[in-house]
Amino acid sequence: MSTQYRGHDVVDPDHRLIGTISDVLYDQQGDAEWAVVDLGLLRSAHYLPVASGYMSESGEFVVPFDKRIVKGAPKADRRHFMDASTEGQLLRHYELAE
Repeated sequence: MSTQYRGHDVVDPDHRLIGTISDVLYDQQGDAEWAVVDLGLLRSAHYLPVASGYMSESGEFVVPFDKRIVKGAPKADRRHFMDASTEGQLLRHYELAE
């Protein structure tokens, strides 16, 4: 499943490069929830909500955020494991919390 997103560039609405998707975390139903985006800054990887973006015809994953917003999100765990606390922080960071 993760090959659908893995390896694709992530870009902002103006098609400026943010990073590359290195992994995807799925929920229990098998739906993609969070992408792990490698920003290329000292091996910095951050989480990004998959539902916020779309795959363009050219193969770029377009999101409504700029690189600064993604860089400000909690860093991805090296094991790419998401705990409830981190997910809560991400929901607030991306303004997805109700």
